[in-house]
Amino acid sequence: MTSEENREHQEPLCIRDVVVTDGRSFLCADGVVEITDGTIRYCGPRSEWNEKEMPTYYGGGRLLLPGLTNMHHHLYSALATGMTPLGPTPNFLSILEQMWWPLDEALGEEGIYLSALAGVLDCLRHGVTTLVDHHASMSFVRGSLSIVANALECGGLKGVLCFEASERHGWEAFLEHVEENLEFAAQVLEDPGMHGIFGMHANFTLSDEGLRFIAQEKPESLPVHIHCGEDFSDLAYCREKGYAGPVDRLLRNGLLVPGTLLAHCVHLDHTEYELLEEYRPVVVTNPESNANNRVGAMDRQKIPRHVFGTDGMSCDMVQTLRSQFLLGQASGTSEDFGALQRAFFDNRYDALQMWFPGAGSLAPGSPADLAVLDYAPSTPITLENLMGHLLFGARCGRAWMTLGDGKVLYHEGKFPYLDEPEIRSEALKAAEFLRRRFYG
Repeated sequence: MTSEENREHQEPLCIRDVVVTDGRSFLCADGVVEITDGTIRYCGPRSEWNEKEMPTYYGGGRLLLPGLTNMHHHLYSALATGMTPLGPTPNFLSILEQMWWPLDEALGEEGIYLSALAGVLDCLRHGVTTLVDHHASMSFVRGSLSIVANALECGGLKGVLCFEASERHGWEAFLEHVEENLEFAAQVLEDPGMHGIFGMHANFTLSDEGLRFIAQEKPESLPVHIHCGEDFSDLAYCREKGYAGPVDRLLRNGLLVPGTLLAHCVHLDHTEYELLEEYRPVVVTNPESNANNRVGAMDRQKIPRHVFGTDGMSCDMVQTLRSQFLLGQASGTSEDFGALQRAFFDNRYDALQMWFPGAGSLAPGSPADLAVLDYAPSTPITLENLMGHLLFGARCGRAWMTLGDGKVLYHEGKFPYLDEPEIRSEALKAAEFLRRRFYG
């Protein structure tokens, strides 16, 4: 069901007794949100609300935010929990070779769908209503993005999807990756709730010929999404090719276009920070993944304009925010609360406008994509101390309620439109099959 169809079928409802904020310029400590036809009709103080007879949810003072977004995810990894690499992983490349590349080769059609559905459940439990997914399933390429999209739509999530094109299986396989990206982007061109972006794995798995081919074949308006400078090996590869680094290589091959999503940006040449400022791609930092893979950390002082992703680690964006802060505190590089707030709210809202106009807005007429965290502040809350409440009060993004286009997708541990026990049962079977293929 598309977003437009969702709105046509929604009954009016309201959520009251909540602390409502967009994290940007508006906060109401005794708020009400009224929803009609999938959009916000009223958002403001209870004292100014014209109470009506309609289904009403009492939030008990919990914190209500615009729906959260994971700007860089890997749903295909959802069934890998508990799996161990095939061999030693002393560095980043060995992590790919011993874990993630064998995993994406083992995935089949059922595994793709159930890993995506399992990820959808986790997203909804953590107030995520929109995600950017970077998919890989090298033994099942064609139609894989439609499978992921179907899982998202079943759960009521909005998505921006791509297939990570690479040449690690040769040119013919690479061409198949390109076609999957292009066909899916064309397929969802008129879908307001689902979009395509051109996925690329990383500079070091793509030749110059491959980069030029992508730039030639894709529509000029279609941005790319790539792991960029995640590990030093990516920077070293680009330098060996005669480029300053991974950002420079994308630019010189015609791929640093408006709307480009660069994940990580940990290892860049010093000259490339100026390119980021000049061309203004969306930089997605993934602090927990960077720490887990021991690749270092993005220079948050040199790249203040960034957003947050998880790189498949989880769907908990508040915990990701907390990790960013605590890892910065440990290394002496943490930004102030104002910079964290801009990254978590302002920069994300701005980045989403190209796909989802009105994202992050609580104004009347805006899409009712909302997250009510299972956190009720017991001390005064303002825009100025909101970060403190998220980091030290909520501490994680566990939701009490999640709504997409005005539809209650998750509430108090239940999924009204998904059969969680059945999904988990089928996902367990798929995970067991995946393990047999993975370990051979």
